[in-house]
Amino acid sequence: MEKKNPNMNSEDLGVKQFRCVYKLWNCIHKLGRKQFKPSRTNPKKILDSLPTLPFDLITEILSRLPVKTLVQFRCVCKSWNSLISDNKFSRKHFNLSTTHDLHVISYDGPLNRFVLKSYPLQSVFTDLTTNFTQLGFPYNSPFEHNLHYIVGSCDGILCLADYHNSFVVLWNPSIRKFKELPPFEHPELPPAVKYGFGYDHVSHNYKVVVVYDYSTQDTTKIKVYTLTTNSSWRNIQTLPFPSEFGYDQPGIHVRGTINWLAYTKWPLPPFIVSFDLGNESCQKIFPPQHGLIDRRSRLCVLRDCLCIVSYYDVWVMKDSWTRLFKLSNLPDQCVSSSFLTKALYIFEDDQVLLQERWKKKLIIYDFKNHTFKVTAMFQTLPAICTQSLISPLC
Repeated sequence: MEKKNPNMNSEDLGVKQFRCVYKLWNCIHKLGRKQFKPSRTNPKKILDSLPTLPFDLITEILSRLPVKTLVQFRCVCKSWNSLISDNKFSRKHFNLSTTHDLHVISYDGPLNRFVLKSYPLQSVFTDLTTNFTQLGFPYNSPFEHNLHYIVGSCDGILCLADYHNSFVVLWNPSIRKFKELPPFEHPELPPAVKYGFGYDHVSHNYKVVVVYDYSTQDTTKIKVYTLTTNSSWRNIQTLPFPSEFGYDQPGIHVRGTINWLAYTKWPLPPFIVSFDLGNESCQKIFPPQHGLIDRRSRLCVLRDCLCIVSYYDVWVMKDSWTRLFKLSNLPDQCVSSSFLTKALYIFEDDQVLLQERWKKKLIIYDFKNHTFKVTAMFQTLPAICTQSLISPLC
């Protein structure tokens, strides 16, 4: 054990500790830049080059590193592997993470299958045509050719679905881990099946929700799958009020709830079906009274708040509905279909990433200055996903 120098004051100790932290951070940063490969590097040499620090301080430093670097560092030593694989560390790292990716599923003609393309979110301001990583699905499935719907993302985990075969996969592309859910039983899968995926803060579990209705029976049924060992699909309830869901609108996860825009017979206005993942019950939320809400409207989430895009207005739900901004000065090629626009993400400087629904154009809109920029065009709706170490196998 190292003996403390009695003549060293607290300021000197602080300086010494700072130098140790700086040296450790520098070593880790250099290793990350050199694309550390465990198979070619002696872990003992790495440890010998690092200063001796309390393990909790090392934890704080590691929790601020990129996912890619941490995946490589699992082979440094057993204690680091155990730490990085720990669920509590994964959650801590996610809460500190600021790295977001834009994931898009597209069809690859030469490969005759769908692939996932991952773009750094900030690249929407520069060039999306070349700055991407192509990820093949990490499994062989008879339904792989139809698995091209992104239901949503939660804590770095993507939920992918085949709407025709009740087939669902949860996948974290950052750590290349996935879980294939068992198909749920149904007499005949209706065309209006809807999925939702989110985190239940009561049971601390991830859940997949399926809502499907039979027009002939005028009923809407709900099934839930909880991501735990030996779990199975459970029948929850029949929706207590008649409703019809839009064809291309997956559930929006906001603060422990899954939300869909639903409709009844004309001329009754649409409403929001909100499913609470904690108590597994539904409630009806009415849209803004002064907004023109109809079948063309779209739900989304911005800064962890439920939003609804209707024609040129974007409304946000906090204590009540408030109009966040009104779209104006949009390019001519988007004006005719702006009522089908979906808001994907809002940046720190209040610029909003939108997608026009017909031609799938991405638009960066500054609602303070009313300026815009068309950045790219995709075949399908993208999903914003935060890089994380959280495993779908939990």
